[in-house]
Amino acid sequence: MNFNPALIQPSDARSGMMSVKDLEGLRKALEAGYGTDVSQLTGGAALRIQSLDMTMQSTIQSNEDFRLFNMLLKQGAGATVDEWTEQDSVGGFLGGSTNSEMGNIPNAVGDYNRRVGMVKFLMTQRQVSFVQTLQNTISDSQAVEQNNGALQLLTDAEYLSFSGDSAVVPTEFDGIEAQIRYGVAAGQVDPGNILDCRGQQLASVNLVNKAAAKVAGYGNFGRATNLFCSYNTQADFDTNLDPAYRVPLTGVSDGGLKLGAPVNGIRTSFGNISNDPDVFIPDSEMQQPFEVIYPAIAAAQASIAPSAVTPVALAAADVSSQFTAAQAGNYYYLVAGVNASGQSTGVVSAQVAIASGMGATLTIARSVGAQETGYAIYRSRQNGPGVVAGSVPGQGSDFRLVCRIPCAGATTVWTDLNQDIPGTSKAFLLPMRPGNSAVVWRQLLPMIKFPLYPTNQAVIPWAQMLFGYLRLSKRKQIAVFKNILSNNDVWLPHANS
Repeated sequence: MNFNPALIQPSDARSGMMSVKDLEGLRKALEAGYGTDVSQLTGGAALRIQSLDMTMQSTIQSNEDFRLFNMLLKQGAGATVDEWTEQDSVGGFLGGSTNSEMGNIPNAVGDYNRRVGMVKFLMTQRQVSFVQTLQNTISDSQAVEQNNGALQLLTDAEYLSFSGDSAVVPTEFDGIEAQIRYGVAAGQVDPGNILDCRGQQLASVNLVNKAAAKVAGYGNFGRATNLFCSYNTQADFDTNLDPAYRVPLTGVSDGGLKLGAPVNGIRTSFGNISNDPDVFIPDSEMQQPFEVIYPAIAAAQASIAPSAVTPVALAAADVSSQFTAAQAGNYYYLVAGVNASGQSTGVVSAQVAIASGMGATLTIARSVGAQETGYAIYRSRQNGPGVVAGSVPGQGSDFRLVCRIPCAGATTVWTDLNQDIPGTSKAFLLPMRPGNSAVVWRQLLPMIKFPLYPTNQAVIPWAQMLFGYLRLSKRKQIAVFKNILSNNDVWLPHANS
């Protein structure tokens, strides 16, 4: 039987019989198949129309992820150098205005500090092919890239608001952690405004109450309203909610119960505090070496890698050391060069043994090109093998970030006393009441799109820009929690963590 499907007309359709061989040939000819290379499709697969979802599925950040930036009061800055005055006291002392009837009246004057903020320039260049704008696409290419550019700028504004440090990368603005740390070093902020969790969870009201009392106390007169923390820290709050607490069940019309009660705030005698988990506060996984997360960029930055990293254990005990007997052991360090273009691949040090009450000094030799502005210092797990890519499945790299430091010249020396524990996160207690100017975004230029000339290519280029910085006008009313280790963290810095 010679069977030609192409010759069959609708009116010719008949019932009948065909041989098994002919039936098999028909099945093969019209089988849709699973081929994806359109140039190689044959038979029924060549007749298949592509099924393409016209909605682009994205796993990227959205506007709701910029929790701090969305809350910030936006104020205009009149110049790239922005100045203001911070008053610390009204002068005198408690009870110091008393006097006798005819006594000399004591003089008093308030305490003031002139402060300076530097506007920084966030920019990204985007472009699309002119031909791309002419053809049918899932979505408008220019609109997609413009949205991507806006998200990139907002991402950096949010991330730098917590972690920026202009001493390490001069093009960054100082974030909350750096401004409070530098304020403590200058004697303008009390060291008690930085609370150390020492590798434990924050998921307890104890430290939060202590911090709220600190910022509300005499000399600070603040009211904390918002706690910004990593997602893992928020998960600890939710998981560790004491079962004895009574939770109002609203919106449960069918009488059913749902397991769990998200902690969206903390009540204190000094005011109610809202919990605001922020995805841009780095947790342990985000603190792996830069080259593990961004290998291509790190490879391109290889020229700013340090020439050498030499660790030496301290010869004598240091009273500032936070290395306990349980944390003593062998450690590796990985150091990467840093500048505005990213981080280099890291240089792994020799192993160094650190005893209880001691530490280690790293001597970092500058790269040959001397283009780095700072260094990112990572440390291995206690007694770990120091494998950059990782030696334990599911834990990622054996290294986690300790801190970033400025480049001091041809040689930079840094001492590790375990005051900053690798792989831990931070949290920030802020006064964000409406009308309060304690934490504001000062901008010289709101986000704009700036057209660029296409030069000698058929492209449509543009720049997107946002000029500003984060101003902390009342640093004494802000508290920072450091060295937070979540129960959700798989990588542990010490064996007893």
